[in-house]
Amino acid sequence: MDVTFFAENEDCALNSFEEIPENSILGGGHFSKAQISDLLGCFKCSATILSDNLWISPTSFSKELYCIDDEQLKSVAVHWSNEKSWINTSVNDMDLAGHLLELKYAYQSHLNKRVFILFE
Repeated sequence: MDVTFFAENEDCALNSFEEIPENSILGGGHFSKAQISDLLGCFKCSATILSDNLWISPTSFSKELYCIDDEQLKSVAVHWSNEKSWINTSVNDMDLAGHLLELKYAYQSHLNKRVFILFE
């Protein structure tokens, strides 16, 4: 399914991509909920489920995303690619690293805001 990461917004009752303010979008891709759960697990955290299609990450994820250096983030991508949610896929850990780097650098202009995850 399509996943969009975006910065915290006053109105978290969003149900579709069209409702997300353009300046708050951080990135995204085609991931399952299990894959996103595994990603958060790589950061030793889990999301709060606000609705079936809207999750919010904990503050610890946002802080780590801001502080982690690029090489460590690439290592997280390798670890993430070895999680059980990727079994029987041809995932490339460098593709995942690209998604994570995009997320990290887009987040730089949204410091101190939590990261929402919208599934469509």
